[in-house]
Amino acid sequence: MKFDVLTLFPEMFQIMRESVIGRAIDKNLIEIHPMNMRDFSKDKHKKVDDTVYGGGAGMLIRPDVVWDSYHSVKTEKSKVIYLSPQGETLTQEKVLELAKEQHLILLCGHYEGVDQRVIDEIVDEEISIGDYVLTGRRTSCDGTD
Repeated sequence: MKFDVLTLFPEMFQIMRESVIGRAIDKNLIEIHPMNMRDFSKDKHKKVDDTVYGGGAGMLIRPDVVWDSYHSVKTEKSKVIYLSPQGETLTQEKVLELAKEQHLILLCGHYEGVDQRVIDEIVDEEISIGDYVLTGRRTSCDGTD
């Protein structure tokens, strides 16, 4: 099974090389590829955030950055999971269902998340990894949201 993780903080995923997951990687049972969405920013300062479309408080990851990073890894067999506090809670049943997939693209939000238009266009499912607080806010897959 292949995982592409679209995030602003790919270095946080180095811990995946340890323990049980690290052994699965070493045995070629799974592949985990963290991808820095900043690499897809067209801004010379690698800016990835923008104000909420239509107004409102907070910042979102720009849709073009998410779109371009998604298209760099997408295949016919890809399933896109947006890890979000608003999603269905991850359960063992859900893990067993997802384990049948060949390729998962995990989209990690930051700031107030990602633009809803991108979610509507590319996301197959929203999943929450649990209801807890990190860095003063509810969390997404990279613990920064």
